[in-house]
Amino acid sequence: MSQTSNFKIIPYIILFVSILFSIAGQLLMKYTMSHANEGLLTWEFIQKLTLAVSVYCLGVVNWILALRSVKLSIAYPLTSLNYVGILFGSYYFFSEVITLTRIVGVLTIFMGVLLVVIPPKKSI
Repeated sequence: MSQTSNFKIIPYIILFVSILFSIAGQLLMKYTMSHANEGLLTWEFIQKLTLAVSVYCLGVVNWILALRSVKLSIAYPLTSLNYVGILFGSYYFFSEVITLTRIVGVLTIFMGVLLVVIPPKKSI
């Protein structure tokens, strides 16, 4: 029999779903506020904002579920993947400029996350 690993994939899937909902919620909030020309108390605005906040809240619910099994010291750094999603989402949906400085910044954050979440090798 082979040894089974303590690593369980489902909590990490839930964590990544949380990150995706968070990114989508933030992008929807930006969209809603960018198209609020008619006013903040219109029915259309309230519907869009409700959708944006609801999507974001789904991210929070998934975050809470993920924390049942994922160490906070690993889960929290992984949420910095939001930076990557927001950077590309802002470029794609809002035509924001991605500069070399932003790319280097996001890559630096991403490399830092890898250093935090990759488990250390056990010495023999």
